[in-house]
Amino acid sequence: MAGAKIVAVYDLATLLKSLTVKQHEGVWAYTSLPKAESSWADLVNLRSVRDIALLFTEAEGLTVIHAASAETARDNRWVWLELAVYSDLNAVGFLAAVAEALRRAGVPCNAVAAYHHDHLFVPEDKVEAALNA
Repeated sequence: MAGAKIVAVYDLATLLKSLTVKQHEGVWAYTSLPKAESSWADLVNLRSVRDIALLFTEAEGLTVIHAASAETARDNRWVWLELAVYSDLNAVGFLAAVAEALRRAGVPCNAVAAYHHDHLFVPEDKVEAALNA
């Protein structure tokens, strides 16, 4: 429906009841570029080499989540899971509930909150356990 407004969900019970998980293709890796090396020119060059899912500036440098390569270390290979429900940015407890389910399943996760959805990066070798949780 053209022009339909997306209504973000705030209620925790509704979020959890309507939650589906979308697994993005590929395997992803984390890299940190020192602040002095994180110029826009470097990012343009990086983008042409591999897909980028996230750029985030921290005091220590620029965090880049990008497509992994065959040479990416085993402990830095992550699967991207999208929590496919429109969660309100002010919703309380949603990520905590999901993280608790993953904790019980022994699955570490790195969460990214975006405007429409929350996203999790879980170890490649634990993706099945994450999806079951």
